[in-house]
Amino acid sequence: MITKFIYRTGLVMISGFPFFGQAQTLVEFDPSCVRYINQTTELDRSKYFNIHSSGNDAEHTALYQDYNVGQGRGFWGAFSAAKQQTGEVGEYPSLKTGDQSLRPVNRKIGTEHPSSAFKDGMDIEKAGDWAVNYFNYWVSDEERPEYFEVMNEPFVHAKDFYQGGWNNDENQRIKRQMAELYASVGRKMNQAPSLANMKVIGYSSAWPSMELQDFGHWNDNMQLFMDIAGEEMHAFATHLYDGVNVEGQDNKRSGSNAEAILDLIENYSYIKWDEVKPHAISEYGAIEKGYGDDYSDLASIQTVRSINHILFSLLEREDRMEISIPFITGKAQWHINEANNYQPYQAVLWKPTNIGEPNPAGWEYTPRIHFYELWKEVRGNRVWVKSNNPDIQVQAFLEGKKVFLALNNLDDQEQQIQLSNFAKVETSAVTTKRLKIYADQLPEMSEEEATTIPAALTMVAGETLVMEITLAEAPSASNTVHTKHYYSKQYLQTIVQGEAIAYSFGGVEKSADGYAYLRMSIGRKHDRSKQPVVMVNGHEVAVPDNWKGYDQANREDFFGMIEIPVPYAFLQEENEVSVTFPDSNGRISSLILQVHSFDEPQQQLVVGLKDKSKNQNGFKFYPNPTERMLSISWDKELGDDDPQVNLYSQEGFEIRAMQTKFLPQKALLDLGDLRPGLYTAYIHMGGQSAYGKVIKK
Repeated sequence: MITKFIYRTGLVMISGFPFFGQAQTLVEFDPSCVRYINQTTELDRSKYFNIHSSGNDAEHTALYQDYNVGQGRGFWGAFSAAKQQTGEVGEYPSLKTGDQSLRPVNRKIGTEHPSSAFKDGMDIEKAGDWAVNYFNYWVSDEERPEYFEVMNEPFVHAKDFYQGGWNNDENQRIKRQMAELYASVGRKMNQAPSLANMKVIGYSSAWPSMELQDFGHWNDNMQLFMDIAGEEMHAFATHLYDGVNVEGQDNKRSGSNAEAILDLIENYSYIKWDEVKPHAISEYGAIEKGYGDDYSDLASIQTVRSINHILFSLLEREDRMEISIPFITGKAQWHINEANNYQPYQAVLWKPTNIGEPNPAGWEYTPRIHFYELWKEVRGNRVWVKSNNPDIQVQAFLEGKKVFLALNNLDDQEQQIQLSNFAKVETSAVTTKRLKIYADQLPEMSEEEATTIPAALTMVAGETLVMEITLAEAPSASNTVHTKHYYSKQYLQTIVQGEAIAYSFGGVEKSADGYAYLRMSIGRKHDRSKQPVVMVNGHEVAVPDNWKGYDQANREDFFGMIEIPVPYAFLQEENEVSVTFPDSNGRISSLILQVHSFDEPQQQLVVGLKDKSKNQNGFKFYPNPTERMLSISWDKELGDDDPQVNLYSQEGFEIRAMQTKFLPQKALLDLGDLRPGLYTAYIHMGGQSAYGKVIKK
């Protein structure tokens, strides 16, 4: 979508409250502030930087060593092995007996085609017993995967297992049986102490268009699977793909759509089990169209743009992420045959040096290596970084003197980015890797050396960059920010014009300072409103008109997650939220409260200038800090239309012991009776609102 950005000239605003309609993205950064997502701070590379292959030849071994990459996923398992030996699906070799000691595993996914694992009317108990026996006695320690994904994308193959044309009842009957097979295998393996290191995941959703048929797709697929097999699953497997079409409009999941899909799965997991089971994104990337039938480097690189877009979303869920596999395959030599004109498979990481000939003379990397090149050094613990624009995704990690700062442009337009507070960071070296991917020309992968961090950046559409910043000295931790997610027991709420939809969020933990968002995911027709009236504990909060990624106009419905900033002062331990739309149609699929809490006040977000400091909406809060009087003034064009001023403690309580005097274009607040501390001032007037952090000396 066409995004809207802001300038921030004085740091007196609550972090996380962008005002829309201005000019530039602001990225803020503090390498001395450690960040936790729930209990997780260290980047676990094995969750993200893998290849969709389990090869062990010379080229694979070099990749693992040179690029810090792990094995990801391979097509072989208990049922393929049984079919190979017995010649029939559902028939298994005689079971072995023996040692019951704990079996070691290798961090990769083993999966199988449904045609090797499933048939209508099969004995699922027998299948579960065979899976346990196979992984105990029929594979070597080197071959045994940590994850068993019983079938790859089974539900899209349900139609292959009954006679005649399409029949929805038959399709649902087969899908239920498939889910029951998953449940049996999961239950049997979970009950086997020798396989305690293995995890069953599923169902490997190929087409997670949850919103279709008023969320009938969700009901008939992922919800059905979770209801039948979810109890026995360690993680829920989903495939996320952008559609990249050089001849027409792209159809993307990256951005708000992928966020809404994963949020719905998490919310339903919480409803069923009072816990959020993790994700296993066993494939993700892009499906290219319009580049011809033969392999091309231009087509090959398109998926890397989408992989980076989706990766940033997955990095924000590390505490709920079991494993993810970008769809970058090995050599796929099965594809090099006469029927395919001896062309390599489009998804490969290695292509023959003699494309078009039957026997590869050697192997060289395809442009997909740029993904691993870009990220190969990134490691460490999370540190605080924040973008005020949902289309500019950010991540930052610290190890010793090294900071790894990553930015990604989800937008289809070039973006200007201001780097705030970066000039305060003393550096000795800065290496910047930039990957620019185009629809109609080969990519640009560059590496630049400098001694300081730039004050501003320009990023082209879809660009990803990673800075490796060497600090003058390793920073000591001066603060910690904890990111936590709170779920409600409501989901898939029908939207009716003028009717408030209520949500409750309990047990919310607050600290000295912070910011928060409501993650509102909605599925609606495109002509319906995306900006409801949202009330948090009786206070109205503004809903932005921007979200991650594009506008989804070429999809049948809009299905996406919109982040709604919530003043930290509005939050309490127990919270009541209402959402009211001005029109009917569609559903709120999930509403999740995301809270970022600092152990200590985040001074650069609180202390403004000693003189007047103008915020984004034409309001000024000054002086800040103040010993007694706080002035809030505003631009003349805003008028004096019945201004409303409130003051809140950091615990979220409204301060009533305060005198307020109104003058033309100004409000004077007497804070003399308040104890020293941090407060939030709020002003609403003429359809405009502003929030300011205030320190009372």
